[in-house]
Amino acid sequence: MSTPVARPDHAVLPLVGRGDVPFALLHRRPLHVHAVRALVELGSRAISVLVEPHQREQVRREVARAAPMARVLEVDEWWTEVVAAPTGLLVHDPLCPLASPGFLASVADEAERTGISAVAFRPVTDTVKTVVEDRIQGTIDREGLAGLIAPAVVARGVVESADGPPPLGDFGELVTWMRARGEVSLVKGPSLARRVDDTSAVNLLECVDELRRQVRAEDHAPLSDG
Repeated sequence: MSTPVARPDHAVLPLVGRGDVPFALLHRRPLHVHAVRALVELGSRAISVLVEPHQREQVRREVARAAPMARVLEVDEWWTEVVAAPTGLLVHDPLCPLASPGFLASVADEAERTGISAVAFRPVTDTVKTVVEDRIQGTIDREGLAGLIAPAVVARGVVESADGPPPLGDFGELVTWMRARGEVSLVKGPSLARRVDDTSAVNLLECVDELRRQVRAEDHAPLSDG
């Protein structure tokens, strides 16, 4: 009989370091509300939303209905609680608002299966050029590139041995921190889990999601007799 997968007890959603983009509206809800709802559906036992001091009251109001159990904290408050009760840690990102609960679970399951930290990625599809002194010199092979997306799962052993909070303002810095403390596996994510960095990217993601929903509804519509 196989041993049940034990997902991280603690999920954290950092708004710190992301400016105003987490408050942009997607389907009439702020990005961070979509992300915290995914954590609720995932079944996370503890959810911490990390904010700058001036964001605290607004975020509390906005997540109250979606996740009444979530704690809205500043980074130092949150890390003190994690150190007191070390556990594996799932880090979500409000800039990946449509990463589904199922996908979050699959990355957590991969980390538990392998026993090492894990992070999701999307293949790079844009053409990437090298530039020297403002002149284009060549094209970089995209096969060796990856765009980081949520979630990242920090293995319990890494959390226990850490001498301070991981850098959560940027996923690139977070993964560098994780790799300095152990192996990190990569898990390919779906298109809708992509990261958005500005309002134009949010608008594009909303259009893609609406088109997906429309196609799905048409696929499930009953055939007419006409």
